[in-house]
Amino acid sequence: MPPATLFNYIALRAIIAIGGLFAILASLVMLVDFIENLRFAGKAAGGDFGLALSLTILKAPSLTQTLIPFVFLFGSIWMFHQLNKRSEISVMRSAGLSVWRLIGPAALIASISGLVIITIIDPLSAGLRGQAELLKNRNEGADRNLVQVFGDGIWLRQQDNTKKLIINAKNFDEERAALEDVTIWRFTLENKFEERIDAEEAYLSGRTLELHDARLRGPGSDRERYTPIFAVETSLSAGNLRERVAPPETMSLWRLPEFILLAEAAGLPTTRYNIRFHDLCSTPLKLLAMVLIAAAFSMRPGRAGAGLELAILSILAGFALYILSEISTALGESGLAPVALAAWTPAIVASLAALTTLLHLEDG
Repeated sequence: MPPATLFNYIALRAIIAIGGLFAILASLVMLVDFIENLRFAGKAAGGDFGLALSLTILKAPSLTQTLIPFVFLFGSIWMFHQLNKRSEISVMRSAGLSVWRLIGPAALIASISGLVIITIIDPLSAGLRGQAELLKNRNEGADRNLVQVFGDGIWLRQQDNTKKLIINAKNFDEERAALEDVTIWRFTLENKFEERIDAEEAYLSGRTLELHDARLRGPGSDRERYTPIFAVETSLSAGNLRERVAPPETMSLWRLPEFILLAEAAGLPTTRYNIRFHDLCSTPLKLLAMVLIAAAFSMRPGRAGAGLELAILSILAGFALYILSEISTALGESGLAPVALAAWTPAIVASLAALTTLLHLEDG
């Protein structure tokens, strides 16, 4: 069999196995998410079937993307197992082909898929996930307090039954729950400007934002009124201020570096965003590791009872990788391990373990 024909044959088998498994699992995930969205739509004011369907479609790319490493693992295991079951691997090996020639097509597909995911698919899914979050918050009535981070600091929009506020702060001191260099613009519900308030510092205390040494100025006036402490009612706190910032899942690989720099300059925690950035960067290696692990499990000569053993080992491998990933993420978020190391460890460990097993298999 010519090398090109062999490559195309194995690559086609890999695409069919991985693509078929992805379609099945993605359908199940979307069905479960659709049921959850139907429950949400039933509770939301004005919610209906269309809202549930829209949320499901918008969140589908992001949700199914989390399945991809395990799809490559179990899809590759199935593909290699079928080749082994039909003795095709034994024939290829007896013809003098190395294990690396057999793994090459699937490994190349995994690496290219990883690059396509982080550069093209993830930006699309992140944008759609952001739209889904906005749509959900709007139907919950939670979009009245929005937080954005730009080059000139933190911007907050707040609205209640009597007024609208736009708040800008250059920095946020998490330890003191204090906003620094604060400016507040107060508007009526009809968007009529009422006054501007400036202060060097403002403290989040309960449901109150306390501005110290505040200076107030009305519309069309150059005169300022001074007050030592000026209190503004707010639903924000130090905790939900962080929660109101766009979650990492709504940001792509291209947007994360700039956002991390801006958030650090504004005093906001960036650990979760750093972890997501490195996790995305490690995706090609992670998918390659899944193929190598699948080959290590599936390319041994077939024997009686091997199917059950393979199923058990593959399930254990999937759980082990998931647990390792969760532990690494927790260590990174808690600051007990460097963020980059925490994000890359699962992919590196899985790759080294699989390579060690394959080298042992190749050497006999």
